Amino acid sequence: MKIKLKMIGLAAALMAGSLNSCKNLTDGYSTDPVTITNPSVINPAQYLPGIEMSLIVVYEGDMVQYASIWSNYFTGEDRQFISFTSYIISAYQMDDTWRNIYNGVLKNHLLLEEKANAEKNYSALAISQVNLALAIGLAADLWGDIPYTEAGKFPAILNPIYESQSSIYAAVQTLLDNALANFDKNLGSTAGDFFFDGNKNNWIKVIHSAKARYYLHTKEYENAIKEGLLGISKPSESLMAPHGNTLNKDFNLYYSFMRHARPGTLLANCYAPALLDPSNVNYRGNPKTDESARLWWYYAPGGLDRKTRYEPNYACPAANAKYKYNGFFGSNTSFPIISYEETKLILAEAYMKQAPPDPAKALAQLDTLRKYYNTGAPFKNSAALGKTFKYENYTLDDFSVNGMANTKKEEPNKALLREILEERYVSFIGQFEGWNDMRRTKNFLGLPLAPGKTDFPRRMLYPQIEVNTNTNTPQGVGLFTDVPAFATPY
Repeated sequence: MKIKLKMIGLAAALMAGSLNSCKNLTDGYSTDPVTITNPSVINPAQYLPGIEMSLIVVYEGDMVQYASIWSNYFTGEDRQFISFTSYIISAYQMDDTWRNIYNGVLKNHLLLEEKANAEKNYSALAISQVNLALAIGLAADLWGDIPYTEAGKFPAILNPIYESQSSIYAAVQTLLDNALANFDKNLGSTAGDFFFDGNKNNWIKVIHSAKARYYLHTKEYENAIKEGLLGISKPSESLMAPHGNTLNKDFNLYYSFMRHARPGTLLANCYAPALLDPSNVNYRGNPKTDESARLWWYYAPGGLDRKTRYEPNYACPAANAKYKYNGFFGSNTSFPIISYEETKLILAEAYMKQAPPDPAKALAQLDTLRKYYNTGAPFKNSAALGKTFKYENYTLDDFSVNGMANTKKEEPNKALLREILEERYVSFIGQFEGWNDMRRTKNFLGLPLAPGKTDFPRRMLYPQIEVNTNTNTPQGVGLFTDVPAFATPY
């Protein structure tokens, strides 16, 4: 799948000024490939937009669609996506995300780092380090062992070694610590940062939330709590990919795919929308919870352009007047990379998984998030048009054996953990963390598998471009082989 994305300021990532369509595209620009990528002639502000754009494509591109199919957020119903639903996929379909991580983020980070250190622009370096940590941390989630310290150093190193997943997670934590230290120096321009326009406080919050995410993945629950408490504390601090309403320029990538590139390929006749639908037997609502607005924010019951049980809600009034509002997958809907919702739910889960668990503190985090949901803000457009919602505070009694929220009559702590994990599941629709949770918790929630299957995909395949060019690429690692961090019992 090839999807174009240009963000505001993207052109500045490589050149300044605008092009006249009547002029030769190369007029006035160097044709020396060494000079073009030479940090001595490009400042950090010109690298940052490209790095941030690449991170968006990593988190929002084709591979998250595969993960979302496998975690029951979507169904693939046309072309090769039919086979993805049955866990049949090829290594070459991993190529684009790998390129964006290593060429788009890591290589450009190394170029920025050289220039930023020379100019003492530590603020730009800090932002780039956060972007790199989020890219490399995700790569470790998806593939386990990956190249890192020797990567991006072609031609000096032709076959970078693969380092253990645990060492990559440690490197991610170091990158984030170094970013904090560089922000403390308070030196240099942050021009080119279109995520937060250089807002240091927002970036610091993101750093702590990112640290909490990866500590959760490595089962270091006390550290996850420590960092989560310092992390994103309100929705406006979330790291969101901005989008607009122009085709081949700034569309949400899901919208580009679902509405323009491959209409009808991704539908949602699966488990996630059923959890949110009051008319479905699997509905998760209760006397304190009404999920109707959230259902219509993420999904369109009955379909949009085709008749179906559920279709991802990409409705866009600018593209078609019959649609009433933009959904989560709409053209200009910002996409979460790491969010307030995730931070609260990291804390809630970590409080339940620490030794001993602290259900009171876990529930406090969950209820804080529910108070936010009870404003209707997260499901803004569907709530504004009258779709109902209700998220009253839970009490610990609700999770007692006979409690309202303990439908399986489980031990109370297990029932509360289940509610937290299910809340994570429906909060991460269309995002990598839903599949990450499925893998690292050993499918605690019992999400349905593909028909006839007894297991679900545990990792991504190493990309074909890497298999073909790097002799150090691990052999014999299949789709159903756990990555090391997720192999241990939950």
